[in-house]
Formats: sequence, structure tokens, C-alpha cells
Amino acid sequence: MRYSHLLQKSRKQHILKYHFASGVISWVWIIVSFLLIGFLFSFSSLDLKQVLSGFVVSLVRTTISYLIAVILAVIIALAITANRWIEAILLPIFDVLQSFPSFALFPVLVVALKNSPEMIIILVLSVTMIWPILFSIIGGIKNRRQDFEDAAEIFGVHGWKRFLYLEIPELMPSIATGSIVGWGEGWEFIIGAELLVKTNIGIGTYLGFLGNNQENVALAFGIIILLMLLYIINRLIWLPLLTKVTSYSMED
Repeated sequence: MRYSHLLQKSRKQHILKYHFASGVISWVWIIVSFLLIGFLFSFSSLDLKQVLSGFVVSLVRTTISYLIAVILAVIIALAITANRWIEAILLPIFDVLQSFPSFALFPVLVVALKNSPEMIIILVLSVTMIWPILFSIIGGIKNRRQDFEDAAEIFGVHGWKRFLYLEIPELMPSIATGSIVGWGEGWEFIIGAELLVKTNIGIGTYLGFLGNNQENVALAFGIIILLMLLYIINRLIWLPLLTKVTSYSMED
């Protein structure tokens, strides 16, 4: 028992040291990224206000679209996997639909919602982001622990309690993994979406303005700054979240 306790204590210390070192490295890279962003701004003709305000607006659009996508993905995944016949019908259909280019929806939505550019971007962006999240969650449902399912049945855990205390925690690794992919695809998409819909503000709108005015050096700096801002978000939010949920054990 004594050696077991010492081994467990040593393991916890090792994990703490690892997380501390990872945290320090992450913050060093974040600080370096901010310094490089400041350096690029000082040596370019980029408008700081335009870049930051455009990025924030695009970030809000992407976040709203992501929230819509993840909520719908959870609901759809749980609904279709609840019945194997429904799953057998809908899963192949969804598999085909995910290969359908989201940009093809633009002509229809522009005609139907011509006075709502924000709605057009959010709808198409949600469609773009939902597929990796949906299929990741479905994969997570397929790999759920049967003993947890049996325990929930024995103790009569149903409805919202089952959803909140069993299904969501059990599916969090799948949600996080799919979210990272969907979030990345969303940022690939939103630049083109803001150019096509002709929004007044957005990082894609500003980059398009630079390109149209042949400000190629400023455009290159703008793209680099965008990538670095996304890297900072990834370091601050997605990587810690992924580490947390993958190390999470329901047995604890």
C-alpha cells in the first residue's frame, strides 16, 4: 500500500510538471505571436482598426455559426442513432450531403435573403461546420461504454438527467475533436463568404479590399496576421479543451 501511494503521488507530480511545462510553452508562443503581430503592423500599411474590428466581427459570425452547428449536430446524432432503421436511411444521405459544396447554396440564399447578408453567411457557415462535428459525435456514440448505459438503466436515469450527466460528458471528446475540424473549415469558408455577400465589415472584406487595390504586400501581411490570431485562439481555447476532454475519465 505504501509503495502504491508513493507511485500514485509520483504520477500526479509528473502530470502536474507536464501540464505546467506545456502551459509555459503555450504562453511563450502566444506572447511571441503578439510581438510578431505588432512588428508586422509597424512595418506595413495595414489599418490596425480595420484588421482588428474586421477580425472581431468575423469571429462573432463564426462563433454564432459554430454554436448553431454543434447544437444541431448533437440533436441530429442522438436522434438518428436512437433507431437503427433511421440511421441506415439517413446516414448515407448525410454522407453524400457533406460532400456538397456549401458555396453552391449562395445563389439560392442571396435571392431568398437578399436583405440579410448576416443571415446568409451564418446559415451557410453553419452548414459548412456541422458535418465534421456530426460525424465525430456519431463515431463517439458508436464507441460509448455499455456498462455506463446499463448502469443508467438500472438506476433509472432518463430524460434530461441522462442527457446532461451521461451522454454529454461521454461525448465531449468527440464534440471537441469535431469542433476543432469544423472551426478550421469555418475560417477557411468565411473569408470567401464575406467577399461574395459584400458585407460592410469583416476580415474577409478587408483582405478583399487590399487585393482589389493591388496592395499585395499589405495583403500578405494581413493573411499572416490572421493566421497568427487564429493560432492564438487555438492555443488559448481549443488545445486546452482537447487536452482536458481526452484526459477526462468517467471512471474517476
